[in-house]
Parts: sequence; C-alpha cells; structure tokens
Amino acid sequence: MKTNEKKLYKNAGFLVRQRELARRRLWPIALTFLGHLIYNVVSTVTILNERLEQATLNHLSASETTRSLQNALRSFLGEDNLSWLLLALPLAAMLAIEGFSWLHNRRQVDFFESLPVPRGQRFFDICAGSILYYLISGIFTLEIGLLIANGLGALSRPALVEILLETVKTFAFFLAVYALGVLSTMLTGNVIVSCLAFCVLLIYEMEFRALIQGYSSQYFATWSSRPSPALEKNLFSPIEYYLDYKVGEAVPRLLALAALFLLLSWICCRLRRNERAGSAVVFDPVKSVVRVAISLQTGLFTGLLVASIRSSRGLIISVIWMLLFIVITACIMQIIYEYDFRALFHRPLEIIAAMVLALAFFSFFAFDLAGYDRFVPDAGKVSDAALVCINNPDDFITEEGSRISGEEFGEKYMHLDNVEDVIAIASYGQDFTLHKGPMNEETGNDTAADEFMSGEQHTWRSYEEFDCLIVYHMKNGKTVSRKFRLPSTIDSAVMDKVIGTEQYREGSFNIYHDNMIRSMPESFILECSNGKDSIGNTLTASQYEAFRRAYMADLADYSYTFARKNVPAARVRFYYSDYHDDDRHRDYEDLTFSCPVYPSFKNTIRVLKDCDVWTEPIDHTALLRGNYNYDSLTPEEQKLYDYVDMTVFYAPFNYDGY
Repeated sequence: MKTNEKKLYKNAGFLVRQRELARRRLWPIALTFLGHLIYNVVSTVTILNERLEQATLNHLSASETTRSLQNALRSFLGEDNLSWLLLALPLAAMLAIEGFSWLHNRRQVDFFESLPVPRGQRFFDICAGSILYYLISGIFTLEIGLLIANGLGALSRPALVEILLETVKTFAFFLAVYALGVLSTMLTGNVIVSCLAFCVLLIYEMEFRALIQGYSSQYFATWSSRPSPALEKNLFSPIEYYLDYKVGEAVPRLLALAALFLLLSWICCRLRRNERAGSAVVFDPVKSVVRVAISLQTGLFTGLLVASIRSSRGLIISVIWMLLFIVITACIMQIIYEYDFRALFHRPLEIIAAMVLALAFFSFFAFDLAGYDRFVPDAGKVSDAALVCINNPDDFITEEGSRISGEEFGEKYMHLDNVEDVIAIASYGQDFTLHKGPMNEETGNDTAADEFMSGEQHTWRSYEEFDCLIVYHMKNGKTVSRKFRLPSTIDSAVMDKVIGTEQYREGSFNIYHDNMIRSMPESFILECSNGKDSIGNTLTASQYEAFRRAYMADLADYSYTFARKNVPAARVRFYYSDYHDDDRHRDYEDLTFSCPVYPSFKNTIRVLKDCDVWTEPIDHTALLRGNYNYDSLTPEEQKLYDYVDMTVFYAPFNYDGY
C-alpha cells in the first residue's frame, strides 16, 4: 500500500468519508431513525391525544386541559423520562457493536485493512458517524414532536427548557454507553461475546457493590444500609451517573466517562492483532481477569442466596454452593474461550484464584473480621450524633420542600452534643442486638408477637423492642452509622437524657424545619384524623402560626418516658394543594408532613378545634389484638379494624399501635 494513496484518502472531506460509510450502514441508520420517530413523535402524539380524550370525558376547562397536557409532555420527554432505557442504551449498544463488527471476521478485516485508510482514520470515522446518526435523527424527530405538542397547547417555556436539558443529559449518556460498547467490541472477537461483554461491563461494578451491600446486610447485625463513601457511588457506571445526578453534574461525568472508554478503545484498537478475529476474547490477560471476575461474582451471589437458610449448617452449605458455582462458571467460560468442551478444566490456577478470593470475601463478612458490629467510637472524636427511632410513621419534608424519610430527616437535622449519653445507649443497643437478638432462635418468630397473640399483653411489653439508627458525625468529617434494637426494659432515665432534649425534638419533628410550609401556607391543606374519621380544611398563615406555636409548646414535655406512657389520639397532616398556588409547582406534588397529637396536647387540640378539623378520639384499645391475631377479634371488632387507620396510633417508642 503506497503512502501517497493513504494520504490522498486521509485528506478526503469528512462528509465524503461519511457518505461512503453510510452506504454500508443503512440498516442501523434506519433503525436509529425509526426508534427516535416512535419515541419522540408517535408516542408523544399518542399520549397527548389520550390526555385530550380524558379531558373531554372529565369535562375539564380549557386551562385545566392545557395544564394536563403540559404535565403529560414533561413527564414523557422531560426530567426522569425513560428515553435512556428505551432508546439511548439499546441504540448505543447496537451502533457500537455493529460499527466495529467487521473486526470479528477475518475476511472483512483483510478487506478493510487493504484499503488506503489509516486505522486511526477508520476508527474516528465510524465513531463520528454513529454519533451523528443518533444526534441528527434525535434532533429532527424531537423538533417534530415538539411542534405537534405546541400545536396542541402542551408546550410551555418551562417544559421546553426541561426537555432540552434532559435531551443534553440523555445524549451525554448515549456517548458514555456507546464508548463502552466500542470497548466491548475491541476486547472480543465475535458479536455474541461482544454483547455479553457489553452487559458485563455495564453492570458489573453495580452488581459487585450490591453484593457488598447484600453481604453486609446478611452478616452484620448492626448494618445501617449506609456504606462507606468509597462504596456509595459507582465510578464507571453511566446508568448511575444518569439516574443519580442532575444535568449540571451528570453531563461532565458522562462525557469524562465517554472520553475514558474511547481512549481505552483506541488503545485496544492499536494493539489488537488481526489474526485474533473470531476469538472469544482477543487479549489473553483480559481472558484471565474476566474469567476470575465473573466466576467470583457468580459464586458470591450464589453464596448470598443460600445464606438465607436458617440452620446450624447454613454457613457450610453457603460455602459449598459458592465454590461449586465458581467452578461451574469458570469451566463454562473456558469452554467458550476455546470452543472446546474438553477445555473445561484448563488453566486451573484461575479457578483456584477465584475460590481463594471468594473465601476471603465470604470470611470477611461472615466472621466480621473488620469488627463492624463491635465498633463504638471514642466520644472525643465525635462532633455530634443523631439517635433516630426507625419505627416512626410520620411523613417528613425538608426545609427546601422535598420529601424525605424519617431516618434521613433525623440524620440531617438532629445534632446531639451530649455524645457520651448517646454512645452509652448505642453501646447497650449494639450489645443487645449481638448477644440477645430480636428473634426467637428456636422458632424464628418474634417473641413479642407470640406473647401478645397469647393475650399476655403485660408480659409482651416487657419484651418490646425498638429499632434505632445511630449516626456519628466525626470531627474528621466522616459519618459513621449503625442500626440496632433497644429493649423496652432499658433504663428510662438513661433514655430521657437524650430523648428529652430540644436537640432530639429538632431532629424528630418536622415542625422545627417547616420553612417550606411557612413560606406558602395557603397552598397546603390541614387534615386531622382519629383513625376512623378525618376532616380537612384550607389553611391560612395565621392558623398555621397558631398551630406551630401550640404544638411546639406541647412538645416541651416530650421525652422517652412520655412516649412510652402515651398513645396518639389523632394525627395531623399538611399536604400540598395547588388550588391556591398560581405557580403550581410540579415538584411539590404529593408533598406532605404529619405529626402525632397526644391527648395531653391541649394547646394543639384547641387550635385544631378553632380550625374546625378536630375529631374526637375513638377507643382503639380493643383493636390492638388485631395487629397480631386478627381472628381473636369479634366480627364487629374485625369490621371496625378493617375500617380504622391504625397508623394514627403509631408512634416512636410505643408499640401499642403496632
């Protein structure tokens, strides 16, 4: 091949080269356009027409119809849409593997290598063409869909901005996934193995971290479901970057990931030998690493599944099944590598390596080699802490106006500075959880439930237990958390030192962090329920401020002793309604927070009566048996139990309603 011929082709225009490539890639181009057409145009029109039909049937006004159409368009094409899963991901994989599939056929490799085209030029042209096919068809069909939506009155300025930002984010996701698909193709020698390699590279890190979470949950008695920062995020997962980050954060990360994968792909392209076309994996070191990694993960997953068996030999059985599946997986992979069934036991050192790694991993968790369950920090190293009762049925929102769980609320807003008192409770709880445990080892049943079902309520209360989360904010900036159970027999005076403080209440009751509702109280509905009946009413700023002052005054006496002796008589809920909100914040839909009202909350009850929402309490004590033994109730009690919302009577540190 003459050098001047190569230079001549290399200097040909970009569009000329792309035209020549497009002639050989008509079906992936057509499929890419068809996918975008179905999603951006056909599906959009179908959804909007369905909303129009619903609006006609429901006799909605013109403004209500427009709003319904706009919400439908934003939910389909705007933030959190499914285009990444239904469109970007499969198209990226298809374009990547198809574009370089010629590397898997020796005849095609010889043909393309004989052309006066530098390898780097061909690599660049194929990648650029695939990206252009996706980008041009996506923009073209999206414009058509938006024009139709605008004609139907579904397109607003906020919706357009949201859709455009999400389109940029999805395109960045496409680039990262496409680059990963190219890398998968460069590492393998046939299309089927390329597809398998793509799936493995796409989800392996996510699955392995999920395994760590699973083993931690299975073997650590005080596992808090909050991994260390090193395990919180997947570094090489386009899916996680897309789902867990907003546009401003996701796009740079996805582009950086795409650049990394393309760089690795280019290196593999340069090092790849043409005679390896048709092989399962074209690089021998990669074969060994992949074989060990896949067999290790398969074995660990099998061991975790079997670990759920509750028996004295459960640990041994788990290890046996784990090692068995490691051997089976490694043998199957070797057969695929060599296309020879007799090769199943070749390269035994790789099998041994996978088994050793699996045993080390399994032992680390099964025998708590790191001392996770025994960890108690030095009080001098803790800045402040949070002690959260997990058995809290209330709804919570942040000061910024987003929904949040009770655990997250406590972790965010509770800052207890009496660290030694908190550690004393946590140490007791961890020791109780480790050595006594919440379950009956003989039967596997909850002893508390057994006692209650037998009618011995006074005996049951002595076995009552509470799930708690402890969060230490360390002085070095780290956060350490554990979950444990506390028995109701714990000293009330010890608990009151923590539960009876203002700092505890600030991290347990939403009323202390209600900037959201205080800024727009007229957009919320006040509702009070006694379990059987509920009354709701619109809210004014003066009414909410009166409720807030009254409730905080009544909370002044709240403590562990108070919580143990009292059961809520009602529950108050504040939930967002856009009826009085001209802006109609879409992000505030289903926003609600609730709080219990105890019989002794006289100030709160007075305000609720003034707001015309108070409902007189009902006698629910006879219904408590139904929580553990429904058949023990009389027919009349069963009928009432089925009707009553028993969660109204649920409260932290008191299981009378549980």
